[in-house]
Amino acid sequence: MGLTVEKCLQAWTNSLKQMDAKVDIVFFGDSLTYYGDFASVFPNKVICNLGLRGDTLRGMIDRVEQILLLGPNQVFLMAGINDVTLLSVGEFERYYSSLIDSIIEGLPDSNIFIQSILPINVKEYKVSCDNYQIIICNHIIQKIAQKRKVNYLDIHSIYEERGQLPKVLTIDGVHLTAEAYNLWYDFLRYDTRIRSQD
Repeated sequence: MGLTVEKCLQAWTNSLKQMDAKVDIVFFGDSLTYYGDFASVFPNKVICNLGLRGDTLRGMIDRVEQILLLGPNQVFLMAGINDVTLLSVGEFERYYSSLIDSIIEGLPDSNIFIQSILPINVKEYKVSCDNYQIIICNHIIQKIAQKRKVNYLDIHSIYEERGQLPKVLTIDGVHLTAEAYNLWYDFLRYDTRIRSQD
């Protein structure tokens, strides 16, 4: 008998409850977060990577409880690439706002860092969305961050070159090579907003 996504989610959440563990920092997102080694950026902190391959804004809303159970001091969120072509602009803003509000409400004393969606490469790879759509969504994300008074990290800019994610940095037009993550790690290491709250 196969497990449904809902049952896996319940099992994962239940495991976190039973562990009753607390962490310093949670990275929350989809596959781009999942494949990251963010513990290397904060070697003296307890890190939990809650990246889930293929996750969407709606799926992440359902997983917010997992963040709350861990009680982190800092939350780094990257979300939305899997929703760019699935949702209208209005729906994207509504779901993203709901996700952020849920985290803020559950962790009012935590420092939240919203990270922009990364660019993609549509010249060399067949990808379902385009960079113009991503730019529109990033404007929405930045507006949400400003309205909620949480930190917005423009990760997009460190990867964008001539409107694209360079081929040398990606394995399929969307996901990063292992070496390409170093740009992200360095950004986090040297951003003064992060270190001032570290």
